[in-house]
Amino acid sequence: MAKYASMIIEGNSMEPTYSAGDWLMGRWANYTLAGLNRVKAGDVVVIERDEQPGIFYVKRISETRASGGHKPTIYLLSDNAAGTDSRQWGWLPVTSVRAKIVFRMKRGEKR
Repeated sequence: MAKYASMIIEGNSMEPTYSAGDWLMGRWANYTLAGLNRVKAGDVVVIERDEQPGIFYVKRISETRASGGHKPTIYLLSDNAAGTDSRQWGWLPVTSVRAKIVFRMKRGEKR
């Protein structure tokens, strides 16, 4: 069952789309590459890496891969080329996706 929750962006890895202080609404669920909770290239998602439990990142799915015999994987990019993403991490399992961003609720104050 999906749940909705708000989150606040920290950092600048998703600029210019999202800036530090922006409030986003995410749909939290177990995501796959097919079916009801599907993610696809272009979606902005919240991920949690196995190597960093409890730390969440907001990134854009650049590519998806679902080949026979392998776990479905996603390649994530920051909207800001200086951000940390799959260029450093490599492909991640789609099970890393915790939420899909639905919309921005409030733009953060410019500092």
